[in-house]
Amino acid sequence: MDYNALFIGSSTKDMIMLVDTPPESDQRISASQFVISLGGVASTAAAAHHKLGGKTALISIVGEDETGEYISADMLAQNYACLQLLHTDKAPSSISMIQVEKNGKRCITSYGGCIREMTFDRIDLSPLHRTRFLHLGVMNPELMLQLAQYCKEHTDALLSIDGGNIPRKLMDQLLPYTDIFIPDHKTAMKTLGLEPREACQYYVEHGARFAAVTAAEKGAIGFDGENWYHAPAISVQLVDTLGAGDNFHGAFLYAMSQDWDMNKRLYFSNVFASLSCEGLGGRIAAPTLDKVLKYMNETLSSQI
Repeated sequence: MDYNALFIGSSTKDMIMLVDTPPESDQRISASQFVISLGGVASTAAAAHHKLGGKTALISIVGEDETGEYISADMLAQNYACLQLLHTDKAPSSISMIQVEKNGKRCITSYGGCIREMTFDRIDLSPLHRTRFLHLGVMNPELMLQLAQYCKEHTDALLSIDGGNIPRKLMDQLLPYTDIFIPDHKTAMKTLGLEPREACQYYVEHGARFAAVTAAEKGAIGFDGENWYHAPAISVQLVDTLGAGDNFHGAFLYAMSQDWDMNKRLYFSNVFASLSCEGLGGRIAAPTLDKVLKYMNETLSSQI
């Protein structure tokens, strides 16, 4: 395969401010720190995978505007193995305004914009035939279903789904096509009303070959229909949890390509995602492969 993983989905310009607490109505507050970063479910996961050394492909879309120019420049600078960047003049580029509290919690105002203009007929599907894994971020439900079905019927790629914020109906439609389904515990509770262990069982019973649920300070739990896996959380100097789930997905697909055992894959992904929370913005503090492996070498024998 030409690529270890192909990521398809949104790319946004994130405007991030560190605040004591978010403002109330008609209130003006001051931020102590401000950064601009490329965000978006697919692009953040792709950047994580790429930083770790994976052969990465990305398909996304931007509008014909200044924000689109910013996103395009950032993506081109990543030097991915394959970048298919669609353009549209029918809607502005995606943008998010994020207020991060000093306890790591955040408030996000997101404008999806041009992601609605990404359609199946506009995508060059050839990279789907040249990748080991296909990872779908949250997009137009119809497009997600079309890509999932095409992946299973016409390619050898294993399909990974970012399960965060996917509504129940779409989730149930996607699961029969899915090889790897990983949401966070809040999504599992919101859509199913289930704790992580029961949610993993539900996902596998409804089609997923492997399911995991990330649960912050409780670590991550996974299930493949026969065996259970667990990776503990790690202690970090928490600044911002923005993009932690996306970073987990990018790291997990990198770990999958290394053919490690499942507990090590989960723990590696937990370490990468957790260390990325030590800075403002989902990508800015993302650790290097050496840093993650060093941490694991120091703790793996006692943690797992």
